Amino acid sequence: MGLHISNIYLTMMMLVVMSYVINRFSNLLGNALHKLEAKLHIPKSVRGATFDAISSSLPELVTALIAILVYKKFDDIGIPTVAGSGIFNILLIPMFVLLFYKGKQKIMQVDHKVLKRDIFFYIGALIIFFSFVAYGQLNVWTGVVLLAWYIFYALVLYKQTQNFQNNHDETKTEIKDSYLKIALISLSSLLVIWFAIDSIIFSAITISHTLHIPEYIIALIILAACTSIPDTLLSIKSARKGDMEGSLANAIGSNIFDVTVCLGLPLIIYFKPIEINLGENLYLFVFLILSMLVTALVLLQKKGFQKRDAFFMGLAYLVFLGYVVYKIIC
Repeated sequence: MGLHISNIYLTMMMLVVMSYVINRFSNLLGNALHKLEAKLHIPKSVRGATFDAISSSLPELVTALIAILVYKKFDDIGIPTVAGSGIFNILLIPMFVLLFYKGKQKIMQVDHKVLKRDIFFYIGALIIFFSFVAYGQLNVWTGVVLLAWYIFYALVLYKQTQNFQNNHDETKTEIKDSYLKIALISLSSLLVIWFAIDSIIFSAITISHTLHIPEYIIALIILAACTSIPDTLLSIKSARKGDMEGSLANAIGSNIFDVTVCLGLPLIIYFKPIEINLGENLYLFVFLILSMLVTALVLLQKKGFQKRDAFFMGLAYLVFLGYVVYKIIC
């Protein structure tokens, strides 16, 4: 279990400190997986959608696991955190990527096939999940179907990786670290992230009770932002290096992982059914779809996109925040 503090000011400080810890060790984990990716010679678009996405989305996965296994609050904390993180990732991360991109060209473009591939799998994952929500119950079969969808996605990426390796001669980077060392670093990072996330969840619950704000609202905004920090910084880092394709693939790829694995795996482990109301969660589905459409319209422009297009994604997120504030007031 993490550090449990009841004082509201210390609790807020704990959020900041533990967010730093999460970012630090997520970065350590990401570096370890990058070495693994170099050993396996994975192409950029596949790396961003899998290795980067998995390492940067571990905070969301750990949050969902702790929410359902420790606090029994999957619908109040697990789902809103993943949904809020999804909206954050799909709107603000591409916005920051555009703003921090260090490439020479003013008109930027990405591989439309790669982007359309990830959009297809992401929207498919949302439809699958909210179909179960409409049924009124989340259960182990929800998790199984979601994980099956991610496995299908991974198989598509694997096929593309094979084609890439067959058609391209890449300079092989020699990585001295052994597979065992990479595994040990990954495991130790995961344990620290678990501890930090547990502390953040308890802090968020404390803030909710102290300020009389519903837990799902705190999860939707604060927890989502805290868990999205690794995604954001990783994508900004790639953008500064001029890797537009990899940074954007990470943003959408991590969302596919969030919906399928971060929501699916905890349901399988928990095994018990969870009753859920579609009416209370329909707005999440609407904003998740709308956020994806806004970003897609920007990135899939035939003539390319510019830094100023980041405004539209930032504006869309402000609309989302405005709706959340409206829900609090009303």
